[in-house]
Amino acid sequence: MAHCLDIEVDVNGEHIFILDKKILVSYSNLINKLANKLTGYTKLVFNDFPGGAECFELISRFCYNNGSIHITPSNIFLLHCGCTFMEIPILIMQTELYLEGIHCWTWSEFVMGLKQCQILFSSMNTHPRYQDFLNTLLGNLSLPSSYPSSSNSSSFRFSSSDTTLNSSRSDTLSDYWKFDDLTFLELDLFEKLIISMIRLNFDHPRVCSFIFHYQKSMFFLCSSQEQKCKLSETTIDLLSLLNGSSFSCRALLDAFGTSLSLNLKMAERIKLENLLGSRLDEFSIDDLLVRGKKKEFFDVDLTLRLIKIFLLERRIYGFFGHRAKKVGFLVDLFMIEVALDPFVKYSKFIALGMALPDFSRESHDRIYQAIALYLEVHQCLSEEQRTKIWSVLDLNKLSLITTGKHPAGSTKPLSFVRQNHFKTSLIDDFIVHKFPLYVKNTTNIEKQGANFTTNTIKFMSKKSRRNYHCNAKSLPRLCH
Repeated sequence: MAHCLDIEVDVNGEHIFILDKKILVSYSNLINKLANKLTGYTKLVFNDFPGGAECFELISRFCYNNGSIHITPSNIFLLHCGCTFMEIPILIMQTELYLEGIHCWTWSEFVMGLKQCQILFSSMNTHPRYQDFLNTLLGNLSLPSSYPSSSNSSSFRFSSSDTTLNSSRSDTLSDYWKFDDLTFLELDLFEKLIISMIRLNFDHPRVCSFIFHYQKSMFFLCSSQEQKCKLSETTIDLLSLLNGSSFSCRALLDAFGTSLSLNLKMAERIKLENLLGSRLDEFSIDDLLVRGKKKEFFDVDLTLRLIKIFLLERRIYGFFGHRAKKVGFLVDLFMIEVALDPFVKYSKFIALGMALPDFSRESHDRIYQAIALYLEVHQCLSEEQRTKIWSVLDLNKLSLITTGKHPAGSTKPLSFVRQNHFKTSLIDDFIVHKFPLYVKNTTNIEKQGANFTTNTIKFMSKKSRRNYHCNAKSLPRLCH
């Protein structure tokens, strides 16, 4: 039967459809109301049609096929949005009935549904029904995961039950092949999806793994620096919504290294620092060796901020003393590294030595060695400045081995070490005032220290670290 082409529909400026008005009116209440106001050849313009031309074409096929269409996971959301907009009661009823069985969808069908959500995102992002779609999809995927060999026959299920962290992370490894199927997601939909997962109390470690996997997959597909920055900023914002125990310290450090290389805004870096500071005891010394600003070899300010965050966590949540001792050991090693930097101000060096509480260090031997190296490199310091630096030490936490030797190459004896018949050092007055117990026990120290050699400090076994300015390869991972 010949059709009368008497209605022209412009859909979002994407495509113009020329159709039979009578056929559309018989199913669509919206077209019926609009057509009653117009006679003859009718022109309609829809600027906000959900799903665009693709969705309108599906609705047109339904009308031209005597009110029948094969509903599948690949078109259900487009059809439902389209028929709701066009006010087609019979199709609305059919799609809602189909959606009742969404809990039986397979993984591949879940992916199809998300692809439709992406098509609908620009026109329905703020629509309440759109969020209902995501909740319907995700709300039925909260059972423990199963991992069959075929993705077409499996259901994608993020566990929201109380499971151990190790078990959850182990299960996440099996989800990577599923994560790959979701790399088609545009950043805006990805962000909305993750937020929906968090609101539905999905297992945070798995959500975290999904975030990192998506960032890694999409980073090298970004064509511009601006896109990479937007991706990293969104990733950081999403990570800040998760529990601190959801991700490994190493993954956070990798993300922080990326933020440094992209020169992200300080506000974004601070969000990562807040996450990293609470895990400071899991750092290695190389993780702290971040290139500093201006002339400084290392970013001392960053380390001081991380220490402050670590101690703040203590006041809020509390932590075991052994964690603080790990941080104390780490900061001591960092001070030894920083001591060789001629551009580090003595006030920052002192701040490093005094940033942690006393119980975080059982020994001040490494601080002593760091101060010795610092004064050897910074020989232009005044006596007052040297005195302030030495005041960081607690003599009661120094071993006899430390007090019996001084670093090789030193042109002057250290402030409280006597050599050449143990004569008084250059600032002996300071020692007597600050460490009276040491002066009383000098004789015992002299006897036991006579047999000690003056070898170079063993903590600086990597000789290349003395030549930062000429050996770029010695810089840590995060500096490149």
